[in-house]
Amino acid sequence: MNKTFRNILAICIAILPINIIMIWYRLTQTENFSTTDMIVYPLIFGGGLCVLILALNKYLIRDTFKETFNSGKGTWYWDTLVALGLTAIYFLMFFLERMTLYQWIPNNNPPNTELIDTIITLANNPLLIIIWFGPVLWIGIALFEELSRVFLLKCLWNINDNKNWHIVAIFLASALIGIAHLYQGTAGIISIGLKSVIMSFYFYKYRRLLPLVISHALYDGIQFAFFIVQFQS
Repeated sequence: MNKTFRNILAICIAILPINIIMIWYRLTQTENFSTTDMIVYPLIFGGGLCVLILALNKYLIRDTFKETFNSGKGTWYWDTLVALGLTAIYFLMFFLERMTLYQWIPNNNPPNTELIDTIITLANNPLLIIIWFGPVLWIGIALFEELSRVFLLKCLWNINDNKNWHIVAIFLASALIGIAHLYQGTAGIISIGLKSVIMSFYFYKYRRLLPLVISHALYDGIQFAFFIVQFQS
């Protein structure tokens, strides 16, 4: 089994199925995820796929964790500072997109209430708040999505050493990640895709996973915390 086939196979096993299922579900199903679904599914599927990705990286791709996810130089405290900077960039993009992109491309779909329902439930249940801001946010969402993004990028980059192909792969991966969030509408797809491009280019240059995980958790967590406080007040 040659290198190219092993990397394509890894993508087909760990990345494509979950994204295709999510796209299919959003296109064909009318029911939103319940609050229980929003808590349990990230833990089961996100956590399970993290284990699968790490296993494929070791036994199919035959690379170490460091070679694939953390080959750049750095320290945990520098990674944390970088993560804070990335989080600030995400929020800057967030506000700019609300003033431009979301005005130019309004979402005419019926409102998606699953996040609102989840926030209301969390606001009234301290135990669920701990679970959500603990393993769900950090493992089921942030770690899973960033591990998946980096693994997809590395598998694509392993196919060809050409730098132009690496840049193309960044946009291909970001397009897939954006489309997987189609429930947020066209503007949401573009917004998620643009943020993915930023994350991917950071990893392309510095090859550090931790800043991506921390910034992702902070970006999502701060937004959820803000809305939970609003519903509690």
